[in-house]
Amino acid sequence: MGYIRAIVPNATRFATVLLVVCVALCHAANAHGQTPGAALQFLPVRDGDCTLRIQVQSDADIRDLTIAIDTMQITARRIVRRGDTARVALLEPVRENEIVSATLPPSSTASTRVLQATEQGGAPITSCVTPTYTDDRGVFEASGYIGTAFDNFAPGEKSYIAPEASPGTHSQFLAGVEAHYRLVGNKGRTFQIWLGTFTLHGVRSGDVDCNATPSLALCQAHPPVQDKFLAIIEHATSIEAYFDTRVEFWTFQKKSEMPIKAYALARFGFTNFTGSPKVANNDALGVGVLSPSGVFRDSTAVVAWGRSEQFASDPGWNRLKISGRLIFDVAPGFKDSLEFWKRLAGSPRAFVQINVDRNPGGGAPDAVITYVGIDFDLRSMFFGFGG
Repeated sequence: MGYIRAIVPNATRFATVLLVVCVALCHAANAHGQTPGAALQFLPVRDGDCTLRIQVQSDADIRDLTIAIDTMQITARRIVRRGDTARVALLEPVRENEIVSATLPPSSTASTRVLQATEQGGAPITSCVTPTYTDDRGVFEASGYIGTAFDNFAPGEKSYIAPEASPGTHSQFLAGVEAHYRLVGNKGRTFQIWLGTFTLHGVRSGDVDCNATPSLALCQAHPPVQDKFLAIIEHATSIEAYFDTRVEFWTFQKKSEMPIKAYALARFGFTNFTGSPKVANNDALGVGVLSPSGVFRDSTAVVAWGRSEQFASDPGWNRLKISGRLIFDVAPGFKDSLEFWKRLAGSPRAFVQINVDRNPGGGAPDAVITYVGIDFDLRSMFFGFGG
């Protein structure tokens, strides 16, 4: 009995020590990788996660937080704080059994092992970045165009001084240049700000005397496009010039093969005619949509309100301006079969555009102008390089 009594106290002490050891081990397991007293502690991280959640002390500054995976430091897309939790958005998802660590100067560290995903099945996530929509536009776009303008239902006088009782249709050769520069935003992103310039030079067919100047490019059947372009500009009897600021703020059908961008537009410019004593202001504010990629890249539709001072009978801000342009690639087989297309440098594109300039409810004249022509890369045409 004496032997039994001696053993019992020892067994009690052993059980007590074992209990203390178990509690310590459990605590260590729950705080795996955490430095005692650290300002950081990972919440569970699982295979395929694109966001890490890290508990931080209330006075911790997360601006210097760095993340590493298997000791290799990585770049996070974004780090934000919500209460006592920092959320770290990753570029690529973490994988099972990787060791993710965080460091916050001067001495706070934490690490954790990536656990198995809670659900299996489906294709694994390969990127945490949402794919951007297709955008074929470079940071700078420059093009020239030539064609014909049909001035429908407009006053007979090309200076549009007053309405006329018998409007008709007048046509003229046209040529111009258009350039756009992306000032703010990146390619493929929804929000972008563009600055643009646009000129249009017109020569009415009646102003060209081919009997007196048969060698003029405008009088030849198939002149080189460079010669025709320069001839129209040289003999222009009217000119329009604009400066645009375009703010693209929304994308429709972002993941489709043909996304459409919505934008707000501020356009300021002028119109001038041969013999006019001064230029006429031509300004507008409006909204529109455009196609940034694909076969119909740069096609647009715009509704705006502004002024057109060439209509001198009522020159204020009382004009409704509607414009639509369809521009498209020329079918390769059709293009190659015509000598005219072969004379063009670069990749020509055809366009059809209609502009409506109205004075709703007023007595000033209205104008409907249709443009048909081809658009080409100015850099390829004149300087021998493209893209």
